[in-house]
Amino acid sequence: MGGEQEVIAKLTKMDTIRKIEILVVAAIFIALLIVPQVSNTSTIIMVSRIMIFAVFAMSYDILRGYVGVIHLGYALFIGGGAYFVGIFFTQFGVSIPFLLLAVLGTVIYSAIWALIVGRIAGKSGLIATAMITMAFAEIMRNIMTVWRTVTQGDDGITFRVPAPFNDRVMMFYASFIFMVLMAFILYKFTKSPTGRVWQAVRENEQRAIFLGYDTNRARTIALLVASIVGGLSGVMLGMLNRFVNTDVLDMQMTINAMLYSLIGGTGTLFGAILGSGLVIMFQNWLLDLRGVHVIFERWLLFIGALYIIVVMFMPKGIMGYYLDWKDKRAQKKRLLEETKGA
Repeated sequence: MGGEQEVIAKLTKMDTIRKIEILVVAAIFIALLIVPQVSNTSTIIMVSRIMIFAVFAMSYDILRGYVGVIHLGYALFIGGGAYFVGIFFTQFGVSIPFLLLAVLGTVIYSAIWALIVGRIAGKSGLIATAMITMAFAEIMRNIMTVWRTVTQGDDGITFRVPAPFNDRVMMFYASFIFMVLMAFILYKFTKSPTGRVWQAVRENEQRAIFLGYDTNRARTIALLVASIVGGLSGVMLGMLNRFVNTDVLDMQMTINAMLYSLIGGTGTLFGAILGSGLVIMFQNWLLDLRGVHVIFERWLLFIGALYIIVVMFMPKGIMGYYLDWKDKRAQKKRLLEETKGA
């Protein structure tokens, strides 16, 4: 009897887990807010990149983790947003109104591509959709390469950004607000009735159709939401780098988003934030070690090893593993309480 009470006492800590989670999130928020005050410029830029790529990875997770769509040309959106900013600032002028026009152009561009992909996804299988979207990204990359009079081809565009975004600290806080706002919006979508339909499509599309849901419409909405958010992350990335070239449309950008969400936890949304932070910090640490040994110049080997380790031991990603652990603990607690009550 005493042993059972001891187990129940330990499991009542589940009641405090929520409080601990809130404290951890609050601590991260506070840490992010004071980063610009205690860090050098390179660290400020790195953390800003993490927050922007976290949004990009979250938007990809909407497709891969919540709807089950594999989009191998997802660089279309982050690349499109970055190019819109670069082209508007170099061709028309550096000001807030032109930034807003670039944002509007990015939203329209992303929505058009999303509708095209949604149409294809509704008529083709997952593999065909993945291959076709990859081709779309390559087509756009080639267009940006040959349109040298505007994009400077592979050399890219260097541009200035308007105040207050020309200040690295202000850009950092803008990235922070952007990440928090997009995370909130995407979270609300996943918890809405539409988000529930997304998950039903992912688990069993035929069953969702049988229940009367318009799965093509749900998939298209997911593509629209994810694509627009992905495009806006490109706008932020362009302003952070103050440079854009065709690398931003490379398939490596899509792979990065996939990697961040897989390591952090596919279908958890916030796992993308964790994954982007871990991978980008790990990558920067490896690059700093290049002077120690030549092997660290092959940093992709280590990133690949990290991915393999996570997939082997935590196939649902870090957040997925944590959520499973929470569920198991909660089930044990309920079972013991029911046993005690009986």
